[in-house]
Amino acid sequence: MTNMKKCNFVISIIAAVVGAAIVYASSGLGIGMKQKGGIEAGTWPAIMGCILLAASVILLSMTLLNKKKYEGMEVTLALPANMRVYVMMGIFAIYCIVLRVLGLYLSVAILIPVIMLVLGERNKKKITVVTIGTVLGIFLIFGLILGTKLPQPIWM
Repeated sequence: MTNMKKCNFVISIIAAVVGAAIVYASSGLGIGMKQKGGIEAGTWPAIMGCILLAASVILLSMTLLNKKKYEGMEVTLALPANMRVYVMMGIFAIYCIVLRVLGLYLSVAILIPVIMLVLGERNKKKITVVTIGTVLGIFLIFGLILGTKLPQPIWM
């Protein structure tokens, strides 16, 4: 067991590092508006990275302002209720690796059913419809309408 103050410090540091890394990586993709219209590929990730950075600063500030309150709050990380969260974190970590190899469309086509199964969905028809709808939506919105370059499989 640990206390909430320690957990908040660790989470705020991790979130700040991840947010800064996202902003840095996004800058290589281009941030801002395209000359022909639309936005550069790194714009939304950069915005999300900035939001994550801001959230980490807010969490750190709240923790520093309420030290005594958070020192008294015990946190148990190994609760059975947390296991689904840890499984989902592992799935997303694997997805980040698979994304580089299989590209966005195939990775999402694998990710969506896996997440739905972990969350308890067993209706194969519903899983299929949601997966196809999601991949098709990503293709239509980002591929055709916005013309965003999405991650491709390594063989392309």
